[in-house]
Order: sequence, then structure tokens, then C-alpha cells
Amino acid sequence: MSKNYTHGGDIYSYYEKYGSYPVDFSSSLNPLNAPLEVTNAYVEAYKYSFAYPPHDYKELREKIAEKENTGIENICVSNGAGELIRHIPVIFKPKNALITAPAFSEYKKSLSECNVYEYLLKEENNFLLGNDFLDNIAFKDIVFLTNPDNPAGNLINMEYIEKTAEKCRKENCVLVLDECFIDLAENGESAVPLIKKYDNLIIIKAFTKTYSFAGIRLGYAVSCEKITNMIDNMLPEWRVSMTANMCGIAALNDKSFIHSSINYIKKEKEYLINNFKSFSFTIYGSEANYIFFYADIFDLKERLEKYNILIRDCSNYNGLEKGYYRTAVKKHDDNEKLINALKEILNG
Repeated sequence: MSKNYTHGGDIYSYYEKYGSYPVDFSSSLNPLNAPLEVTNAYVEAYKYSFAYPPHDYKELREKIAEKENTGIENICVSNGAGELIRHIPVIFKPKNALITAPAFSEYKKSLSECNVYEYLLKEENNFLLGNDFLDNIAFKDIVFLTNPDNPAGNLINMEYIEKTAEKCRKENCVLVLDECFIDLAENGESAVPLIKKYDNLIIIKAFTKTYSFAGIRLGYAVSCEKITNMIDNMLPEWRVSMTANMCGIAALNDKSFIHSSINYIKKEKEYLINNFKSFSFTIYGSEANYIFFYADIFDLKERLEKYNILIRDCSNYNGLEKGYYRTAVKKHDDNEKLINALKEILNG
């Protein structure tokens, strides 16, 4: 089976090529390990491997609802955010969709059965949304937005998101807001409170980035009860494994983890950005747990591989070209390794 892989985190191809696993800056996960309770839950889950997980995931949904300050009826869990991105268009069957570019490639893949219109985020505007984006919502059935966006890491303020939700409602259009990185953005503000006002708003979130367990696969949608029921009825039974269910509950029991993570990321991100600027790299956005930059070195990804480091070459995003890169913020020893490797590359 041949498949064109367009994401970060492909440590396996790297291993096939070099015979070792890299320090992976291409996948933007929380640099801190998940709380110890998650490890304990992972081990404990093996005892229940003989059983199906709870069909309604009640305890997990209650914990998520508590975190999001909403009702359990507003929560639908999934096998990662990707499952939601793929299934939501199947439910609503849009004829015309609006997405931004550059953006996460899964949006466009999920909309393959309809006309997709792309709003180009321009370098001269620092890849920020313009007010004219709202005009592009006319005659659309579904809109995908990301906050903070990927790969640039720009935050969208709540006033703009509400204007977008209002415009979508007037157009009888569904707004899908991907907030998978919002919890690790220091100044991030979730739009979850808006679901009480806008029954056309679906917010997608995941444990992947926040708790750094991409391999466990756990995501969720937050929306009005009508829509969460529609999504729940579309998704397979038991799509969240017992392991993911128990690890999710354990992660949410640690009330201080996200705050500690934001503080750590802030410090390490400043270290990386200060060094990047000294290298004359151009920094954009970067308000989450990753840094988006331009470097006039078109083979930087390949050159860093020689140092056992993997970064994200963003040239395969629509609207970008060679020279644009994204790197995660990792633990300090790893960040130092990246900076030292860059110094050697730049000094020849």
C-alpha cells in the first residue's frame, strides 16, 4: 500500500534511512511527560483488556465536561481529532467548503466530496486572517478554522471567532473550529462558551498535544447536544480503547499539569526564538508550543537529519514554499542540541 504522508512525526521513515530514531521536533507535542497518573492508568488498563470499554464513556465525558465548564451532553469522544475531521463532513454532506491555506492537510482530504475554496493567508500579513475572510463565507456549507493555526501558530481573538460563527449561522453554515493546540498557548482562549449561543459551532480538541500521548489516540468534540448526538451516532462503537479511556481520565485528574506545561514552554520557546533571531531566521506567529519560521536554507531539514534531528519542512503546505519550517518546543537538553546543530550548519 502506497500512501503520501503529509504530516510531521514520521520517525519510522527516519529510522529506515538512518538506523536510529531522531530527536523529533517535527511533531508539536507537550515537551513534558504526561502526569504519572497516566502511566499508572496505562498499566492498569491491561487488567481490563478482556472487556469492551464503557459504551457511553460517561466518566471520561464527565471529566472533559468539567474541564471545559460545559455539560456532559455537549461532549462526544473520538479516536483522536482526525476521526472527527474525517466524519463531520460525512454527517453534514456539504457542497461548498471554506478552509484557509496553509492549513492542516486533513481538512482538505476530509472534504474531497465537495467544492473546496481556500482563503490564502499571506506572508505580508504575517499569515493572519483578514476581515475579508468573512466575505468568503457566503454560499458555503461548512468552514474549517484552526486556533491557534497550524503551521503559523497565530491566535484568533474571540471577537473574530464570534463574528465568524455569526456569519456562518446567517449562511446556514457549520463552523468547525480546531482547538487542538489551544491548551498549550499562553494567551489562548477557547471558544467553548460560544456553543451556548451558536448551535452551528463544533469545537475539536485532543489529548494528543496537551498531554503528549499521540500514540494513545484520544480526541473529542464540543458542541450543542443535537450535533454531539449526530456525531456519536456516526462514529463506531467503542472507538476509544479502554487504554485511552483510562489514560484520559487520569490525565484530567491532574489540575496543575497544563499550567506547569505553559510556563515551561514559554521559557524554552523564548530560548529558541532568541537564538533563531540571532541566526536571522524570520519568526511568524508561534503563539503555541511550536515555532514557525523562514530560513534562507532550503535543505535545512536534510542537513539537520545528519545531527539526528527531525524538523517539519512546511513547503508541502498549500500556500508555502521552500524555506518555511516548523519546530516543536522540547525539553531544554533537546533544544540546546538543535541550537548547537544550527550553529554548526550556519558556521560551515
